Amino acid sequence: MKISEILKTKATLSFEVFPPKQNAENITSIYHTIDELSKLHPDFISVTYGAGGSTKGKTVEIASKIKNDYHIEAVAHMTCITSQKEEVKNICTQLKHHHIENILALRGDEPKDHIIDKTTLDFQYAKDLHQYISQEFPNTFCLSGACYPEVHQEAACFEDDLKALKEKVDAGAEYLITQIFFDNQYYYRLVKAARNLGIQVPIIAGIMPVTNSKSLLHTAKMCGCSIPYQLSTMIESYYRYPNAMKEIGINYATHQIIDLITNGVDGIHIYTMNKPEIAQAIFGSIPTVLKELNHE
Repeated sequence: MKISEILKTKATLSFEVFPPKQNAENITSIYHTIDELSKLHPDFISVTYGAGGSTKGKTVEIASKIKNDYHIEAVAHMTCITSQKEEVKNICTQLKHHHIENILALRGDEPKDHIIDKTTLDFQYAKDLHQYISQEFPNTFCLSGACYPEVHQEAACFEDDLKALKEKVDAGAEYLITQIFFDNQYYYRLVKAARNLGIQVPIIAGIMPVTNSKSLLHTAKMCGCSIPYQLSTMIESYYRYPNAMKEIGINYATHQIIDLITNGVDGIHIYTMNKPEIAQAIFGSIPTVLKELNHE
């Protein structure tokens, strides 16, 4: 089923997983994660690449397992910055063969080990990937895109970022998933500004429960998101205490989710970092609130 069809009837709850970075040829460890996440009955699970696209060849395999063995809708990530059209066409053909109907179409990060000549690329932006898939596989896939509550790091300003987002939606994105954020006000600003610009597709909030100070600081720097004063104070007080930091990360993400649901969010997408116990802890602490997401 296409995620766009689910979003017409309810707000969604979903997770992101990625192929194991260690021993990339053996991906069986990911299935324990999916086993545990499946018990929470998500609307879909998305499958990303490993760092730098190192495990992108496993995305179709894992997505197929989620869809056909676990009977959960799978969303396959696809990046295009260094991809050729034939490669994209081949992956889409594989996804179609495995009955996977949903693709998160992304530009992806530029390679760090060499400078690319952008004039030779088949795809320069995510919108180019959306257009190509829509043309080559009409009415086959539900395409989604990424958006940035605190502005994409390469955008000159918030307004320019919004214009690029509008182009992505016009090219075929049927819903959007945000990059992580720790201050919900940035999400609300994004949604309001997007609607004013005529972007009417659902905007799902991407939440990452960060359970240790080192990874929090690294993630914030990598994604270009700010750390609110309240969270920063907690880190300063408890960064030496791993168990306390884990509790803080889970509880902070939980409060973000409660606030988002209270304000009518289109969906919650949890970046699990392949740690199902974190998602289980969040779900276990607010079961009634999560039911209220869809007025059950």
